[in-house]
Amino acid sequence: MSSTTSTAPLAKLRTAIVEVLYPTSANILPDVCEGLGLAPGTRNEAMSSKRSYVMSRLNKLSSEDTVRIARRILVEQGGDYQLEEAADRLAEANGRVASDLVRRHIGRALNRFDLGGELDVLDLIREHFPIDLRPGKYGVMTTMAEDLQRHFIRNCDLDNEEVLDAIGAYDCSQRRFFAFLEAVVHPRTRAEAEQQAIVDALNPILGRDGFALMQKSKVSGYPVFTVQEVGTAYEAPADAVISEALAAFDEASVHAAWTKALERRATHPEGAITSARTLLETVCKHIIEDAGGSYGEKDELPKLYRTAAEHLNLAPDQHTEEVFKAILGNCQSVVNSLAGIRNKLSDAHGRGRKAARPLPRHAELAVNLAGTMATFLVSTWRARQDAKP
Repeated sequence: MSSTTSTAPLAKLRTAIVEVLYPTSANILPDVCEGLGLAPGTRNEAMSSKRSYVMSRLNKLSSEDTVRIARRILVEQGGDYQLEEAADRLAEANGRVASDLVRRHIGRALNRFDLGGELDVLDLIREHFPIDLRPGKYGVMTTMAEDLQRHFIRNCDLDNEEVLDAIGAYDCSQRRFFAFLEAVVHPRTRAEAEQQAIVDALNPILGRDGFALMQKSKVSGYPVFTVQEVGTAYEAPADAVISEALAAFDEASVHAAWTKALERRATHPEGAITSARTLLETVCKHIIEDAGGSYGEKDELPKLYRTAAEHLNLAPDQHTEEVFKAILGNCQSVVNSLAGIRNKLSDAHGRGRKAARPLPRHAELAVNLAGTMATFLVSTWRARQDAKP
């Protein structure tokens, strides 16, 4: 960890360690502290002030060593919410963070779903937040658990967004917040279809700060998602250029298909490949219709592309110059390959047990190729329209 770590999280962690160790008898405090790796001292010193005894030794430690002491206390003496939070916040001080705004938008997005899924929602929350020990916000002398039981479970006065606010999800450590999201989409919590629906809803929001829920393992064949850093908003250099061109051509369907492909590119490769093909099919159909042509309802992407290319004078056999014939022929090959990879690797068809599964890099290739080809078609169409008298 960098030596430039903010002193505020470090001071809070030192205070949290002091408070956890304070109930220890002064007679044994020096031995306990030395066992944790703190400098030795005398019982008389500890008798004078237990807080000063511990703090004077913590003040000499680096932030890394202070975190190490905190982790050891948590292992040896059991979990303490404040200490866990202080240690996590110091460890996260110089890393990438999900903003308060992103967290609140995630809470809003979760309003569409049953927060607890197949589990008791309060038990799910208890695994991450001490709701039985924290005071309530809506009653006199009540715990947070009692408040939630009354206002969330029995009377439905609170939605998921408000529940997350009440339990402190918007200002807790990032580790705790992400662990809670991972539990919400865990296979023990809900069925696979709803897992993916929540992942698809949350990833565009997480992506604004460079995170995504990504499948990293399986339990009995069911996907397990963890929050990973994936780069800010999944953006590659060409993404913005392609987005601008496609939005100008058709915001409702063409740009929507491109956006969906981008959102799934790093987190749902199979769906991203399907969206990439949908993007090209939509662009081709729009161009054919605008050019006064027609297509069959069962026409596949290769045929749609050939028809659109003919309207745009992009078919290889419409040119005599060999270099143009080669380039345009390669464009046709790219489209045919995208159709093939979609049939083999996307989520559009059922597959056997041994079928190959796409990785994010395969989805990135398919989406980027589709975006480039779609932009080429749109740009050619607009150039031809502008050239008309």
